[in-house]
Amino acid sequence: MSCYRYIVSFVLCWISYAGYAYNPTGTLPVVYLNTTDGAAITSKEEYVGGSLYIDPLNTGYEALGSETEPVSGQFKGRGNWTWSGFDKKPYRIKFDAKQKVLGMPKNKHWCLMAHADDNLGFLKNYVGYKLSEVIGLRWTPGTVPVELVLNGQYQGLYFLTEHVRVGSNRVDITEQEDSALDSVSGGWLVEIDNYYEEGNVTLREGNGQEVWVTMKSPEILSAQQRTYIEAQLNGLNNAIWGTDEADVWSRLDLDEAVKYYLVQELMEDCESYHGSCYLYKERDRNGTDEKWYFGPVWDFGNAYNRGWDTWMYDSPSFAQYWIGQLATWPAFQAKLQEVWWVFYHDQQSDIRTQITAFASLIEQAAQRDAQVWNGTSNYCNNSNMNAKRDDFLSKFNRRINWLYSQWGEGVQLNTESISRPTSDIRTRKVLHDGQLIIIRDNRTYDVTGRSLVDSQN
Repeated sequence: MSCYRYIVSFVLCWISYAGYAYNPTGTLPVVYLNTTDGAAITSKEEYVGGSLYIDPLNTGYEALGSETEPVSGQFKGRGNWTWSGFDKKPYRIKFDAKQKVLGMPKNKHWCLMAHADDNLGFLKNYVGYKLSEVIGLRWTPGTVPVELVLNGQYQGLYFLTEHVRVGSNRVDITEQEDSALDSVSGGWLVEIDNYYEEGNVTLREGNGQEVWVTMKSPEILSAQQRTYIEAQLNGLNNAIWGTDEADVWSRLDLDEAVKYYLVQELMEDCESYHGSCYLYKERDRNGTDEKWYFGPVWDFGNAYNRGWDTWMYDSPSFAQYWIGQLATWPAFQAKLQEVWWVFYHDQQSDIRTQITAFASLIEQAAQRDAQVWNGTSNYCNNSNMNAKRDDFLSKFNRRINWLYSQWGEGVQLNTESISRPTSDIRTRKVLHDGQLIIIRDNRTYDVTGRSLVDSQN
């Protein structure tokens, strides 16, 4: 009997450690993923078959499948460091048919993000995506917090996220077939990558730094396609490091470049132009090259990992390609003043409200997640969401305040704003008759600090 009790006790301890003793909190939708014959998901390259269903509980979302009629699909691992460096793994989902998932548009391709590397309450990617939406990038991946049960084993808090790929509801450009000889002019989706892969296009910046660009769509190129894309990317790289600003913005969309940059700078993401940095372009038309666009945003795992009082491209932890040079162009600086003004005056408060609400939404699941994974490889414990929320908000506010010390309030394009009362705004910048001016205590100055009243005497 004593031997039997010992065995039962051992099994129960092992089950508890493995996560079987934990159940979903009931505060978030639950994803039930079952592989065929319970096969383990051990590869980023090879899918395993299976099925999935989502119970929305009382969250207001629509169910996907059911326990008796799950949705069939394939599953594999994803990520680089997040896959190899953590026991809590992220996954890729490929449904057999397009599915609408948790209010997000139909697609076959989805991600279950673990965010085990997020030491700020699972808030880094959520806030980065919200900033992208608010500031107005063309497309931002949708993401919804869920709890995952994999082959009957509770896995904790995950984030079901739209995968970055070409599609009418995602990166909306013309998709060309791999190695298609008649569509060498695009559309194209590429990634500035921090991992060299066979087939990358290698560029060399004006400072001698190599830049690796991975083809995302199409992935396999014909000789004609490779000739085209190499010329495109080298042309853009040379323009950025050249002397003709007009050449830069004839190749690269200014608005999206500035909005993308502001999101990254607000997050102080020191790896933002080093890896997971996407660009895309539409098919060329009528013999005219279409511009490249930065985006969508992806992966803020290295946000707020350095000091708060420096540019993210200034002595970064990782090489920051292109952005240090792009930020020197006058048109970039002028557009940034406009976008910053809108964010500073109209958008930042709403972001703070959403941060607080999201932290409350995931609080119980974050606590349960820590019970399952705390003490495992490189895991960041986020069980105290109140403390993590406050820490994040402190960093977020400090970052905004430092950017304000550098940029002021930016430029409001409405010239009528000059006569607006300034009782609560002692210093601001506006654009007046094409000239950037500073208003301080109801007196006007040029950007060098010279009084415009004095200059007229």
